[in-house]
Amino acid sequence: MHAATDLEPLRVKSDERGQVHVKFQQYLHDLPVIGGELTVHADGVSGRVHAVSGRFIAGEDLASEPEVEGEAALATVLSGLPADAASTDAPDLVYVVTEDSVALAWMAEVTYTSADGPERDFVFADARTGELVTRHPQHHRALVRKVYDAKKGENLPGSEVANPGSSADLSVKDAFNYAGTTYNFYKDRFGRDSFNGAGATIHSSVHFSVAYDNAFWNGQQMVYGDGSGQYFSSLARDLDIVAHELTHAVTQYEANLVYQNQSGALNEALSDIMAASLQAHVAGGVVSAATWKLGEASWTPNTSGDAMRYMDDPMKDGQSYDYWPTRYQGAQDNGGVHLNSGIANLAFKLLVTGGVHPRGKTANNVTGIGITKASKIFYDALVTYLQANATFQDARNATAQAATAIHGAASAEVAAVHAAWTAVGVPGDPGSGGGGGGSCSGTQYQGTLSGAGAQQAQPNGSYYQTTGTKTHKACLTGPNGTDFDLYLLKWNGSGWAQVAASETATSSESISYVGTAGYYTYTVASYAGAGNYTLTLGVQ
Repeated sequence: MHAATDLEPLRVKSDERGQVHVKFQQYLHDLPVIGGELTVHADGVSGRVHAVSGRFIAGEDLASEPEVEGEAALATVLSGLPADAASTDAPDLVYVVTEDSVALAWMAEVTYTSADGPERDFVFADARTGELVTRHPQHHRALVRKVYDAKKGENLPGSEVANPGSSADLSVKDAFNYAGTTYNFYKDRFGRDSFNGAGATIHSSVHFSVAYDNAFWNGQQMVYGDGSGQYFSSLARDLDIVAHELTHAVTQYEANLVYQNQSGALNEALSDIMAASLQAHVAGGVVSAATWKLGEASWTPNTSGDAMRYMDDPMKDGQSYDYWPTRYQGAQDNGGVHLNSGIANLAFKLLVTGGVHPRGKTANNVTGIGITKASKIFYDALVTYLQANATFQDARNATAQAATAIHGAASAEVAAVHAAWTAVGVPGDPGSGGGGGGSCSGTQYQGTLSGAGAQQAQPNGSYYQTTGTKTHKACLTGPNGTDFDLYLLKWNGSGWAQVAASETATSSESISYVGTAGYYTYTVASYAGAGNYTLTLGVQ
């Protein structure tokens, strides 16, 4: 490991399957790497590491000293935000990871008012130029157990309401009761004690602002508008929206998915997914057409039968996307956090009920596994395998890892997870979820591992380039009785990041991974044993 790099444990979790998951925060030059997190997954008895997820930043080529002072950089960023934008804290120097780069940056918390209402963001200004690198919004809106009355103002939390569960104010009463319903769902289904997993009080404010057509989790509490009557009625009176917003809180305490681009779309989708799962839970486990309607209790009160979003046919709302290759990639909606959430929403729906893409974008036929199994897989992916800057491909791999941990690598559930993601066009196949890539043809290489702990890069440390989306296939065969593992890595602009792995307890491994254009290489490692191996590589 580079001398200027450090990993510090953030938390340790054990699960009911006897596995231990240790999450680490990366530091470079004593600075935190925001988005640089690794989780090591190991057997709780033997200590054997069976997977590492997340993103490690090499850092050798990154700047370590700023060229612009923090206050000047912050001033540049504030000038591009609404006139009331302000920050009360001094900027902190960090490294920040985005989908395609890593930068030395000044980080500060800023508040301002947008067309959607009050905002609170963490902004990151390039420490060389002062220009905005990225921002991490903290108000997670639904384009959509203490209760407070904001009395149509915007000062939070407002006045606390006594006995909210029996209040004559139905917004107060429902905000209270629905928060309890959501708490009970997480407790019953996942054994989770409140949004932080440690019994935190759920604070909710109702009657926020005037005719406010939104609801949000602001990092500390729930906030609900009364709606304008045109787009929404009281959002506190919609169980879907309460569950959706409280799931944003769960996400904050787990993967902390950045509310932007693909990770933001996954953040939104997971909130929809848990809202739908709760709806079926309340209905006694029955999945119906209503399960896949989101926000229908408050959306367009003058129009009956419609909904804010449709998980079974996302494009029915007139704006959502349902197919990864044609996803929205513009700047609006924080890079499409709501618009692209339909991709994961549809994958989940197909995983639950089975079937094919409603618009025929693929011919893949998914075998459904039911909503209880599916929700547990997605929840486990959120709390165990996903990281802050996760992409849809990461979500595919994470849910496959979760299904493997719960049901076994050769299970029908793992196959169904992959089939669901394939149906919505997200790249990958069973090999990219941790092994099982099938047969290979291509160039063969010979190598030797000296024993446990030894590893060897692709022959001669070489790498190769693809100029479009390709399927990368590799098969490894080692001596009988050994346990060799195989890893595929992709260059992320500053270092090699693992994108696929095959780590079965055998001498043979295989990977089949659909990846976009870029530079790739393989690594072979020995968990146990020594000897000669054959590595067959091909690209299709």
